[in-house]
Amino acid sequence: MTGVETAPGRRSVAVFVLALVAVMAAIIFMGRLSRRPARPAPAAAPMAVAEPPSVAPVAEPTAAPAPAAAPAAPATDADQSRISTQQQFQITRVVRDGRPGLEACYQRALVRDASLVHGNLNVRVAVAPSGRVAHVNITGPAAFRALNPCLEAAVSHWTFPSAAAPYETKFPLQLRVSE
Repeated sequence: MTGVETAPGRRSVAVFVLALVAVMAAIIFMGRLSRRPARPAPAAAPMAVAEPPSVAPVAEPTAAPAPAAAPAAPATDADQSRISTQQQFQITRVVRDGRPGLEACYQRALVRDASLVHGNLNVRVAVAPSGRVAHVNITGPAAFRALNPCLEAAVSHWTFPSAAAPYETKFPLQLRVSE
């Protein structure tokens, strides 16, 4: 016997081993494909606060009603002076520093609903004299209402500068997806 001859049993073992290796490679390949996301979630653009927050004092409730003959006095610059320029700067800083929490809400909402690519919201915050958030009101497109609980919870943890009286601040919130 000069040539290499293989027994019929040895050939079937070799074919079996090659088939087993091919099946294992296919399983590994399919496993890696299944771990990849079908479509990557769109990245959110940095949210912008288009203008600095505006601040207005809240009228304090009175114990007795005003006399019928006296007209209600409009808000004057003296009322606005209760909130100093320094406090307005601090309010702007609180809003700026709180943006990561708002962005996290937006990212979670994008995972659930990729159609939330563009929205302009208005956030109004009532602040107690201690600086604690008393109430948060968010208005905007109906599609973005699902974000309201998360955004309200995030804003309610912010601490604003204290003041002699309660006040309100409001700011626009622009939500965008960067492509």
